[in-house]
This record gives sequence, structure tokens and C-alpha cells, in this order.
Amino acid sequence: MTPDERRRTIVEAVVPLILESGAMPTTREIAHAAGVAEGTIFRVFDDKTALLWAVAEHVLTPPPGVDPAGALAGDPDLEKVLTDVVERLQGNMRRVGTILMVLRQQMASQPHDKTPHGPPAFIVEANQRLLERLTLVFERYADRLSVEPHTAALALRSLVFGAHHPGMTEEPPLSAGQVAALVLHGVAHPAAPTASAIDTDTPTATTPGTP
Repeated sequence: MTPDERRRTIVEAVVPLILESGAMPTTREIAHAAGVAEGTIFRVFDDKTALLWAVAEHVLTPPPGVDPAGALAGDPDLEKVLTDVVERLQGNMRRVGTILMVLRQQMASQPHDKTPHGPPAFIVEANQRLLERLTLVFERYADRLSVEPHTAALALRSLVFGAHHPGMTEEPPLSAGQVAALVLHGVAHPAAPTASAIDTDTPTATTPGTP
């Protein structure tokens, strides 16, 4: 194998090991899964942290030509399309989240001066690529939207990420269907009056001492 092929083989072998255990595998486990000698691992990667960064980049970078979100567009039922898109995003977030959790644990044991400041370029690029793909989905239904497709894509991405952020809440995350419905219909009841329909001249009771 060429060095690049060996590198990819090791990275691809590590992914299922981490997803299964939720922890960094031993070099022996990695070597066995990749079909290489243990010493080969550190001829390709400087250390386990470097290997984990490569694993994170691998799971965040789709193969060339693959556009799972865009492939779903075309169905006349936009809510169904968005539900399918969110289900895929949630599945991938669980996968990526496990990898990043193990990476954070590994980095915590490293000297502070070796910890990168700010997100690496591949994470920024992955987020931008996702936003572009979601925008493409919404563009196919632009005539049904009250906002620009890019704005709709931002809302969807923000809601998906926010609803699954670790440590934010003990509540179960929103389902794919709930996210899709919230993005399309909001939280107000369809029959509820809007702000413009409320008579702002009508006096309201206030607490004494308040403006």
C-alpha cells in the first residue's frame, strides 16, 4: 500500500472501534482491525491525537460526488423531505459527536501549548458545506418559503445542532419530525393573532411602579 492508502486504512479501521466502545482503542486493537503492524501506526501518524484528528476529518468529509441531502429533494412533500434530511443529520451527528468526544478526552491529556486554538479548517469547511447543501434543498421549494432558502437552511441547521448539543438539557432531543415541523410552521398556532392584528391602543394592566 502507498502511505496514503495505509493512512486511510488505519483511519477507517478506527471509526467503528470508537463508535462501538466510545473510547480510544489500543494500538493493538487498531493494528488488528487495520491489518497492519502496531509500529506502522506511528510511522503514519505522529501520535494518537494526530490519528484522532484524521478520524474526525474523515467522518466530517463526505466522499466526492455524494450529496445525501440534495438527493432527497424533489418530493412534493417538503415536510417529509426535511424530516428525512434531519434524520440523516441526527444520525451523523451522533457518529461525529462520539468521535469528537474521544478526541476531546485525548486532547485533555496533552500539554496546553499543543492544543489548537479555534476549530480546524476541516470543521469550518464541513459546516459551510452542510449549509450550502441545505440551501440547495430549500431552493427547490423556494416558491413555498416566506424567507430566502439560505435563511431557511440556517434555521434548520441551528435547530438541529442546538437540539442535540451535549450538556444543554436533560430533556430528550427533538425528533426529526418535530424539527421539520418547527422550521416549516413555527411555534404559533395557525389561528393565533399576529402582533399586527393586536390592538396596541388597548390599555393593559401593569404592576404598580412599572412603566
